[in-house]
Amino acid sequence: MTLPPAAPIIYLTLVGTGEPLLRMEKRLFCAAGGLGIRLEVEIRKDVEALGNSLQQSLAVLHDGKLIFNGLHRIEEVESWLKNLK
Repeated sequence: MTLPPAAPIIYLTLVGTGEPLLRMEKRLFCAAGGLGIRLEVEIRKDVEALGNSLQQSLAVLHDGKLIFNGLHRIEEVESWLKNLK
C-alpha cells in the first residue's frame, strides 16, 4: 500500500530483538497503513544502551516515552494511533 505524501508521519522507536520485534514491527505498519498514517521506525536492538528497565522486553517508544511494553494486538495499536491523528 502506497500512502500519499501528505499522509501524517509518526516517529517511533522499537526496542527489542528476535521474532517479537519483527511481529510488533509488522503490526505497527499494518495498523498505520490502514489508518493512512506513515511511520518512521527506528529499531534499537541494543536494549542495554537505553539505560532503563526494558532489558528483557519488547517496547515501543514515542518521543522518548513508553507506549507499549510487550507484544500488543493490532487493535490496540490502531486505537493508540487514532488518538495521535
